[in-house]
Amino acid sequence: MTINEIDIEDCVQSGCLAHNNTFHNVSSQEQHLIQDRLLDYYDREKRTMPWRKPTRTDLDSKALGQRAYEVWVSEIMLQQTQVATVIAYYNRWMEAFPTIQDLANADIEKVNELWTGLGYYSRARRLWEGAQKVCNELDGLLPNNANDLQKHIPGVGRYTAGAVSSIVFNQITPVVDGNVIRVVARLRAIAADPKKANTVELFWEIAGTLVSKERPGDFNQAMMELGARVCTPQNPQCESCPLQENCYAYAQKEIHARLKTEKFWEQKKRKRTIDHECTYCPEIKSKLDDDEDYAVTRYPTKPEKKKPRDEECAVYIVQSESKYLISKRPKTGLLAGLWEFPTLELASLETTYKERSAKAKDYLHERYGFDQQDVKITKRQDLGNVVHLFSHIRKVYHVEWIQVSEEYYGQVEDDDQQMKWVTSEELESCPIPTGLKKALGLLEKSRNKKNTTKNSNSSSTKKRKTISTVTNSANIKSFFTTANKS
Repeated sequence: MTINEIDIEDCVQSGCLAHNNTFHNVSSQEQHLIQDRLLDYYDREKRTMPWRKPTRTDLDSKALGQRAYEVWVSEIMLQQTQVATVIAYYNRWMEAFPTIQDLANADIEKVNELWTGLGYYSRARRLWEGAQKVCNELDGLLPNNANDLQKHIPGVGRYTAGAVSSIVFNQITPVVDGNVIRVVARLRAIAADPKKANTVELFWEIAGTLVSKERPGDFNQAMMELGARVCTPQNPQCESCPLQENCYAYAQKEIHARLKTEKFWEQKKRKRTIDHECTYCPEIKSKLDDDEDYAVTRYPTKPEKKKPRDEECAVYIVQSESKYLISKRPKTGLLAGLWEFPTLELASLETTYKERSAKAKDYLHERYGFDQQDVKITKRQDLGNVVHLFSHIRKVYHVEWIQVSEEYYGQVEDDDQQMKWVTSEELESCPIPTGLKKALGLLEKSRNKKNTTKNSNSSSTKKRKTISTVTNSANIKSFFTTANKS
């Protein structure tokens, strides 16, 4: 093997994977082997993507600026989103905003509309804000190095800056994302918490040591490609991995299997052991006996996830004939700038339908200008609730359907609270959060159920006496004060 087998042997023989800090180092010889093997793999196996183009050094500043824009957009879209999903969004985006100037000139509504479904909507606004800054302050060209990209462009962090600068401008700088962390953690058997600051720096340091000086952009993409397709979170394809001979995690698994076959653990007199002196990886105090303890997938360590906090809100789907009332969320915060049905955040997690309905009176009046004398309500119905998980929030939407007999345009105080009535067709293309699209699904489910019941009743020969539950021409005051039925 090309790795230092003696160190790995001692580590496994300790029974607790004991090692020191130098264990994670990458020798100069290994650097070249890893670079050559990984770039060879990339040249043979890289996927075709609309934003992935050969690195060129003969382009002028304008052409490089266009490439930087394309890579920047793709990298922002790829955050928290799989390649297969991003491709269609990227193509639509570039058709609508083929240049950074087109994006800067665009209306934020169009930007959000094209982003609908990708999630993490603040990314879209930051792209738009970044484009405006580039066009207004930087002569329409993104900076050509990682430091200036991170310093001057909204929403560009260390990873995105490294990706754009290495892929487009051939700058020798590393990238570290989830895929790279997984590859490096297994390559050097790093069991430290990947969320801790010193561990993060260790990953960046190792990635910086490995990056190719001749082809930094291709190498960084190769690392990400390997993590996405071969060195996967579960069931990694170790047998086809180009870095198998350089991988400490794989070596630990193989050495443990060999020692087990040799009945090393049953010997009374064992080889020397070592103390654990690594300041990154926690000490393992119990003996590791099972094959699973030495699986490649033990790396990287899975940090303890924080339980998402619970939040609940009342959603009022207000319908007037064929139109629905929606309003725009604030420009900052969760789901900034998106459209939503009237939504009231609830202080309690245990409200009843009756309590939520009682709150509707003041909320719809204060937020949307509903006047008790001007609006007639024909029906209201509790549609149940849906749950949507954000990265840090578990959100419960309690949904009520409110039908009014005629359009009523309430007054808004400023642009941040603008509202409008839209048709169901317009709703489909409107940038509405996924959680509220689920709420709309409850309405469709209720309608379909009623249509099924109606068709069933109409086919029956037995006449049934129907009792109307709707009071004709009821004004909004009676709507808010009459008894509610769940």
